[in-house]
Amino acid sequence: MVLTPSHWIYLAVVILVILGMAFRKGVIPTCVLGTFVIGWVYTHSFVKGIQTLYNANLASATSLLSIIVIIGLMVSLLRLMEHIGADQLLLRPFQSRVRNPAVAFWGTGLIKGVVSLFVWPTPATMMIGPMMVPIALRAGLPLIGIAMTMNLFGHGIALSGDYVIQGAPKLTSSAAGVPVGAILHASVPLVLTTGLVSTVLAYMFLRRDMRRGVLTASETGSAKARESFGIAAKFAAVVVPLSFLATIVTTISLPLRGDDATAFIGGVASLLFLAIAVLEYGWQAPSAVMRFLTDGFVFSIRVFAPVIPIAGFFFMGSPDVAPQILGTGAPGFLLDLGKALSAHVPLSVTPVAIIIVLVGVIAGLDGSGFSGLVLVGTLAQALGTPIGANVAVLAALGQIGSVWSGGGTLVPWGVLDIAGVTGCNPEALTRRNFLPVICGLAAATIVAIALA
Repeated sequence: MVLTPSHWIYLAVVILVILGMAFRKGVIPTCVLGTFVIGWVYTHSFVKGIQTLYNANLASATSLLSIIVIIGLMVSLLRLMEHIGADQLLLRPFQSRVRNPAVAFWGTGLIKGVVSLFVWPTPATMMIGPMMVPIALRAGLPLIGIAMTMNLFGHGIALSGDYVIQGAPKLTSSAAGVPVGAILHASVPLVLTTGLVSTVLAYMFLRRDMRRGVLTASETGSAKARESFGIAAKFAAVVVPLSFLATIVTTISLPLRGDDATAFIGGVASLLFLAIAVLEYGWQAPSAVMRFLTDGFVFSIRVFAPVIPIAGFFFMGSPDVAPQILGTGAPGFLLDLGKALSAHVPLSVTPVAIIIVLVGVIAGLDGSGFSGLVLVGTLAQALGTPIGANVAVLAALGQIGSVWSGGGTLVPWGVLDIAGVTGCNPEALTRRNFLPVICGLAAATIVAIALA
């Protein structure tokens, strides 16, 4: 693998972005400048370098559009339910059970993780987010805490194992040359280690900042309790949760996965939104629908807009998207860097395991947790076989690194569904996740070295 100046510039910018996230600094200027310089150097044209900025934003926005739309629809439904008081009616049976932040943190996370196993994290966010966020808030858990637990359990633990749908382990196993069952078996202790370390640390840091007054759940008492509810509120309180439960069953039984599941959920949300609006407003429903729909999409755009230029830079690292930005034949900088890194690995279990998890994390920075799975699987086979290591364990470790990174815990454009539903800042969420997740991956690497 021959690295060009563009590759080294890309690597330098990635390091700067990671440092910026670690030190809780804004990284948008770094990504914009990095995109321009790489476009200029790669194309040898100042004008095309400028055009690269637009192309990167366009490719990013196109890739994120489906999430922007589903967030807009779900938030529109949530705002309407809040306006008519349906959320308060819906939450009454749960308020006595979720009494404190600890129950809210672990309960919300476990629910999100279980649902994510069957329909993947993004659809799961849309299903449970609108109902669990108000419950957790009233229990005293800050928004950032709600977002963290949903993120770590769903996009981290559930997706990195992917034990039900098995999309991730199938890709990894095919590249590593081992059975899917071997990957699933090898990943269990690694997923449990990463998940346990990351969630416990995240909760400890959260409670520390709550005690210091850095984080509060002041939103808990913002809504006045209603004493009476209209027909629309009673209808929504019953039909909305039943509809989403039926949606979960349908997505499992058909089965619907990924974009198909998201589309189904979005359609269900749209129909519920219209039905509730008609019941509440009658002939005035068209204007009400316009108002709440506008609120929902404005909210979604406000959350996503800062992420588009950041994602545009990292999409240049993907061989699938880079040609859309830099032109036909453009390399995937991240995958190229990962391959070059693997070529300099000393052949022993410890450095091989460390390099494989690092390559997985780097490959995942393009925002797709699955984009690096073939690479880490291939590396596990190529580097593990000569030293007699357990290839399945090494491949599972690389899978966990790639999914926890790009699946949506370490990059702002990977947490947009949760940020949209909760209303927290995507960069703030990934900064909160950074140290717990890195510690979790480090612990999993130690376990993998012992098992391999």
